[in-house]
Amino acid sequence: MTTEESNPWAEIVGPCYTVRSMARTLACTELEGMEAGDDLRLLTLRTEDGVHLLPVFQLVGGKAATGLQEVPLALQTGVNDPRTWAQWLNVALPEADPPRNITLLYEGRVEEALRDARHDAWSWSS
Repeated sequence: MTTEESNPWAEIVGPCYTVRSMARTLACTELEGMEAGDDLRLLTLRTEDGVHLLPVFQLVGGKAATGLQEVPLALQTGVNDPRTWAQWLNVALPEADPPRNITLLYEGRVEEALRDARHDAWSWSS
């Protein structure tokens, strides 16, 4: 890839925190941040070289978006892949309203997000 080419994955996920920077942002320990990733209270992505990254898009006002934990739990029934969940939450859907699934959580529309997540998880597992 040349320097002029952009990384589509980076464009979908957007900026990320390291575990250390997320812990500072949430005023918790790094261990608490890792535990939040383990139980899906935070979406954590592991790079090929073992670095844990936490997408910025999942935070609103310095804390996890309402309903964030429930959505990956629903999506997990179709595919157990945090990268797919991050894509599902943050990819631009130009024809949709709202244009990103994470916006449903920002707006407190958790039941709509869960309905859509369950539907997509079902289609992935079919």
